[in-house]
Amino acid sequence: MPTPSQQAQAAPATKIDIDSIHSFLIHPGKGAESPHEINGAAVPKSGKLFDMLRPVFDEAEEDCPHKIAFNSQSGQQKNDSRDALIAYIKNCDLNHGRDIAKRLQVVTTHRSGLGLLFLMKGGKNGETKIVVSRFPADSGILAEEKGKGLSVEFLERIFMKSAKTYKAALYSGSSFTKDFWRGQAADKQINSAESVIADYWIREFLLSDFLTPGEAGTRRFAIAVRETMNRCAEPGVKQDIVAMQNFVAKMPSQVVSAKGLLDQFHVPEGTQAQIKDRFPKAKSFEETFTFVPGEFTKLVNMRTIELDNGALLTAPTDRFDQVFTREPVASAVNLFRFSTQGTIVDQRFRKVKP
Repeated sequence: MPTPSQQAQAAPATKIDIDSIHSFLIHPGKGAESPHEINGAAVPKSGKLFDMLRPVFDEAEEDCPHKIAFNSQSGQQKNDSRDALIAYIKNCDLNHGRDIAKRLQVVTTHRSGLGLLFLMKGGKNGETKIVVSRFPADSGILAEEKGKGLSVEFLERIFMKSAKTYKAALYSGSSFTKDFWRGQAADKQINSAESVIADYWIREFLLSDFLTPGEAGTRRFAIAVRETMNRCAEPGVKQDIVAMQNFVAKMPSQVVSAKGLLDQFHVPEGTQAQIKDRFPKAKSFEETFTFVPGEFTKLVNMRTIELDNGALLTAPTDRFDQVFTREPVASAVNLFRFSTQGTIVDQRFRKVKP
């Protein structure tokens, strides 16, 4: 029989009622001398549009994998984007929602294009939850804008084509002083040309950054890879790491997690498990960060092969296969002939392994 605590853990999370939804049409406004007036509307808590938005709100905890935090500005515990968010939560009206919309408009480029901003706020037992989401909009029906308002029918028509491609941010808490500093973010447009979540959505609009800094996340991953390579005795695992490293070394800066990166290069589960074991905390294996190629290279910059005849072959990791030519010896299994050429520039002694 499961214990009461196990039963509680297994029980589905209670739905939080949505108190209010506001939507705003965002025109590109970055660098514009006369930004377009921002039209907005309150969304009724029933109907087709509400039914399409409800899953975005309900499933935000699962759908927003990137852990983020508001940055402190001017060395103080203050952030303009967070201040606008708190003001909206307290008032939940079009005017305070429009302040958030203006922040998004001034960082929106023509590349990002038109967008629909939705602010969804709910609460239960003193806990407040807010989801901020942006959907790409259809410019073909803009003639229907009237004054500062938007009709629900208008919102439905431009929303339906993009209901599954959006950016979002989730925040929750009970104290406006202590909470709402950390949140979660998502980019469901990750396969589109407009996928710029790190700069446009997180850093410029939300004035935030990933909870794990890029250099720290990259360094943690590189150390785990290096330690697995050096301490594991399984040849297959070592070969998996070498193959993966050849791809990682050429990878540009991008938003990743250690788990996602290894999945991206089809590293077998057994090898992934060994690398994960080298992380100081298991949960950090799936934390998101901005991969910094130079930081990774610094920590795995030399590769050494040791042969059973006592030879040690060492070269920069990214050029090892160019420095040494490896040929299999046909008469034996796992026997290789290595060759290289170059001018002698130094000679050294080193102690043997204990």
